[in-house]
Amino acid sequence: MGKRVEECVDLIIIGGGTTGLFAAYYATMREMKVMLIEAQEQLGGKVMQFLPEKIIYDVGGFPDISGEALVENMIEQAKRHQPEVVMGGDFVEKLTKVNHLFQLETAKGHIVTAKTVLIATGSGTFHTKRPSEWPNLPHSVFKESVPTTLMHKANYEGKKVVISSNSKVGVGWALFLEGLAKEVTLINPADKFLQVKDEDIDSLYKSKVKVYYQVEMTDFIVEGQELTHIEIKEKGATYCDGGE
Repeated sequence: MGKRVEECVDLIIIGGGTTGLFAAYYATMREMKVMLIEAQEQLGGKVMQFLPEKIIYDVGGFPDISGEALVENMIEQAKRHQPEVVMGGDFVEKLTKVNHLFQLETAKGHIVTAKTVLIATGSGTFHTKRPSEWPNLPHSVFKESVPTTLMHKANYEGKKVVISSNSKVGVGWALFLEGLAKEVTLINPADKFLQVKDEDIDSLYKSKVKVYYQVEMTDFIVEGQELTHIEIKEKGATYCDGGE
């Protein structure tokens, strides 16, 4: 795609999470011309990636609300005054000051100028952490379907689930799915979990979740169109964990 120059907008918002969405609503309500840029395929940021079905209790005006419902409401609110929303794989590569304006260039070559830029990316765009040898592993078609989010817990009912994570997110989802999935295995490439409360670790050890430390996924074993095993490696030894 060739480069294009957009007309000058009042505000560019980088990040389409809950903060960026509310900023878009408030700015357009004040009759500002707004462009919101989100690198992911969906709006909602980490709430939609990690907390879609978790009940949230600390949002003003809602005694309790699921992450997914909260984001749906915020998207509807943000689009009320029709900001321009750019998403689906395009992200900001360069930002420079040109006279009294900001000039922004995206990975797809779009050039936009704005009076003001608001960075609402939180801790940054989330990308799935994969083994270093991932590109050389077989079953490329299957790898494309490996989820990077945990939407719709019903999809995991009665299945054997493998989660690879070294943080509280993996621990939280392992415990969340334990009573729903047939079996849950948690693979940690490190020797401990980060940012996890002691009580959550205690709950993990008391649960039926299988936990592996200092291991990495090395292969997916597929029979026909069905994943049957995941191969993991630890200190030269290799193990196979059955999957469905």
